[in-house]
Amino acid sequence: MFANGIWLSSTNSLTYLGQQTNFGNGTITNPYYGDFDYILGHLVPTNTIVHLGAGTFWTKGYCPAGDSLIVIPSGVTIQGDGQAVTTIKRSSIFTNVNLTVLHSPSSNVSVHDLTVDCNASAYALNSWTNAVIGIQLTGSGETIEHVTIVNGFGIEFFNEGFQMIVGSYGEGNNKVIGCTTSNFLGNYGDGVQPVGDSLIEGNSFYFPVQPAGVAAHQLFGINVCGSAKGTIVIDNYVYGGEDGFHNDTGGDANLVIANNTFENVCQGVFLAGCSGPYKSVIIAHNTMTMETNYTVYHAQQFLVTVTGYYPGETNQNIVIDGNIMRFYHDAPFTSDGSQGALFFPTAAGSLNNNISVVNNQIDARMLCRGYGAISNLYVSGNIPLNGSSIPGLTNSLAGP
Repeated sequence: MFANGIWLSSTNSLTYLGQQTNFGNGTITNPYYGDFDYILGHLVPTNTIVHLGAGTFWTKGYCPAGDSLIVIPSGVTIQGDGQAVTTIKRSSIFTNVNLTVLHSPSSNVSVHDLTVDCNASAYALNSWTNAVIGIQLTGSGETIEHVTIVNGFGIEFFNEGFQMIVGSYGEGNNKVIGCTTSNFLGNYGDGVQPVGDSLIEGNSFYFPVQPAGVAAHQLFGINVCGSAKGTIVIDNYVYGGEDGFHNDTGGDANLVIANNTFENVCQGVFLAGCSGPYKSVIIAHNTMTMETNYTVYHAQQFLVTVTGYYPGETNQNIVIDGNIMRFYHDAPFTSDGSQGALFFPTAAGSLNNNISVVNNQIDARMLCRGYGAISNLYVSGNIPLNGSSIPGLTNSLAGP
């Protein structure tokens, strides 16, 4: 019966939500309809394609605090008819709690060609501190492709509004391809967090531009952590928010960040080094433009930062090659010394080793700084924009 998958209709999906009912027999001519959560949790075998038709499928989401524990079974593909055609929408039945619209702890789960509406307007309106996550798949072999996620929310650390999560530590072969996130309603969240080894390709993440005169909102386009065998971040677009690419957890190894556009951001690539070092990282052929939308310079911000955070921590084999770094729309701008292109700070006892900065085009108004221990620094072929030299960009860099 299910050789070619299961078909679901959105007919009266909201009416039947929570009723634990289903109608139809799951075929293409007589699809299941009724309580979407009940059907997903009770009538879908492992390793099955679930075809969702046009319309809106309402869900309570995965919410342990609200006793809604529906998860996507192992090996299941959720296949919509298109991002503009099929929508899975969170019901407001649970409020002021952390929840995820689509969740699975199993491997080889896929979500394709649909929109996920986190429907978090009440969270934003009431300034609740909990987060609404779009999709969370924490195994290996996970895929999220051609999915739009809207109206997510997160407002503080530990309740971070990740719009997509794939993988976990030690997992791999995960993919997020051709997806979009927009209309994020909080000020602490991420477009995607790949944990472990992943391919992040051709996605677009839109955030509000950092408002003037206040501390940076923690909005990150791509937040990779725990890459080991290799994560590739390629051909993505991030607009607004704080960091285009961000890492502050787990460190990374064998990481490629290439051919991306990080536009009107506070920082392009920020490697904080908080929980581990960075080894064999390539940052190449990205276009990064820094916002200038604040009347008071509120913090240090650089388009590429590589930090040695803990004593004894060594970052090594970092290549920064062929990037374009400048201010957004070439805005007239005079730095107070805290805004620039490159920053390599290290704590006492930590080290940045084997750093290559080659063939980049850098706004001549942008400072480049070293702060602490750097060894085997190679700088060559970099071109200044809007001037004749790049402050601090020598084989020793500028000091603190």
